[in-house]
Amino acid sequence: MKKNREVNKYVGAVFAVAEKSGQLSEVSLHLNTLLMMYKTSPELRLFLQSRRISLENKSKILQVVLKDVLSEFGFELLFQLLNDGRVQLLEEIIKRVQFLIDSKSGAMKITVSTTSPLNDNELDDLVSGIEKKLEKKIEMETIVDPDILGGVKFRIGNTIIDGSIATRLQKLGATLYQ
Repeated sequence: MKKNREVNKYVGAVFAVAEKSGQLSEVSLHLNTLLMMYKTSPELRLFLQSRRISLENKSKILQVVLKDVLSEFGFELLFQLLNDGRVQLLEEIIKRVQFLIDSKSGAMKITVSTTSPLNDNELDDLVSGIEKKLEKKIEMETIVDPDILGGVKFRIGNTIIDGSIATRLQKLGATLYQ
């Protein structure tokens, strides 16, 4: 509960600054960059969480190493979390801010899982069909997952729509065993 309160405090502040600046899409892009670096680099996570390196040295090193990659906004968030000793909250904060930015812009993120890659025509048809049905702009991420055997699996926010053959077979098997 306490962690959730702390995360919400940062999320509120970051979102308010982004909204006030009128640069929600730019902030979203910068935060995504920071999140990807944080998630994909164990060295960066270890460096940020190290207690052996002073805040001053971390600040200097980060400004040199990440100056061409990270925006001022990203640096400010990172330095504030380092200052407060809360860098471990970074991933959760960015995910929640992204959710607020997406909600504000009316865009929805959808993940589509299929057994094989979709071609451009299939992707365009799928995007336009979903946008028409939901009456919202969507950003689609596609994942190739051979485990679903066939069909399609959608993830829209916290909702999963599973039209995969693997799930249908599991349900059929469960019904037959009853």
